[in-house]
Amino acid sequence: MYLKKPVYEWYAIYTRVHQEKKIYSILMEQNIECYLPLIKTLKQWSDRKKWIEEPLFRCYLFVKVSYVEYFNVLTIPGVVNYVCFGGIAQKIPVIQIENIKTLMSQKQEDVVLTREDIAKGIKAEVVFGPLKGLKGEIVQICGQSHILIRLQAMNCCIHIKISKDEIKVLSSEKADP
Repeated sequence: MYLKKPVYEWYAIYTRVHQEKKIYSILMEQNIECYLPLIKTLKQWSDRKKWIEEPLFRCYLFVKVSYVEYFNVLTIPGVVNYVCFGGIAQKIPVIQIENIKTLMSQKQEDVVLTREDIAKGIKAEVVFGPLKGLKGEIVQICGQSHILIRLQAMNCCIHIKISKDEIKVLSSEKADP
């Protein structure tokens, strides 16, 4: 009888906000190969500053899994789904993972992370919380981590202050006035 050797492929998984490190630990405990690129950033609170390591790609983690492990990953608390296009999980070429690892091996000062182009007037969609799925327009940038977004729902506008991590930019074009 001939047994096929399992084929392992790299995929990106989408996680709940701030769950990347926890999920990474669980995957390591389960002996599932994974990669979480981390970058050191200086965070400032009202009383202190501190260097912390945060994911290079917020809410994303890379896993190298076989067909069987593919479904086990989805059962881990905090894992939302695989990154899909057209309903199909997209395999990530090994060379792209190696390129990210090479980038991360550079001096941290040489790695500058630019998040999505979030600017006043840009169209965005809420991707977390009770307003998930609602689309709106960015009205104001409130510091490094929050925005004010105008949501057109039920024929009225509501303004909410929301974390930048809880939205995705739909297009870099300005919303209609």
